[in-house]
Amino acid sequence: MALTDLYADERVSMAHVGPLFLCGWADAPTMVQMRALGQYGRQVEAVVGPMSLVNVAFGGVPKFSDEVRKISAEFTRDASLFAHSRAHVVTIPGFKGAAVMSFINTFLLLGRPPRPTKVFRALDEAVRWTAGLLSPAGDEAAMHDAIELLRRGLYPATAVSGS
Repeated sequence: MALTDLYADERVSMAHVGPLFLCGWADAPTMVQMRALGQYGRQVEAVVGPMSLVNVAFGGVPKFSDEVRKISAEFTRDASLFAHSRAHVVTIPGFKGAAVMSFINTFLLLGRPPRPTKVFRALDEAVRWTAGLLSPAGDEAAMHDAIELLRRGLYPATAVSGS
């Protein structure tokens, strides 16, 4: 199945393939990107059915506004958005990565996700976990290829880190 591009700007790239919604970040989201995530997630899920989100932070500065924090918690508690599962992956090393992990863990704590949700530091683990939840089981190699295509859209000249 081919990757369907949904939205892209300098901070984020979103696409889906079947029941898998992929979101790759090159920088922290603003409300523009968060609104797009909700809009496209709902549109695709209305057609495809319950989706599994793989949300990957590849890089950027971990600076999140109060509005972004609030909407992240709202999306987390929304049982109709990415209703199958959510994997959040932080491939950013060091302090910046720790700050992004803290942001994600905070909105998960506040949002109390009503579906399987997990935070990862490596793509391999996130892909394995997500593939195992899909029925039939997802193709891990195809999932990695799709994530790499997404990443290349954000960073055309570099190799993926953290996998």
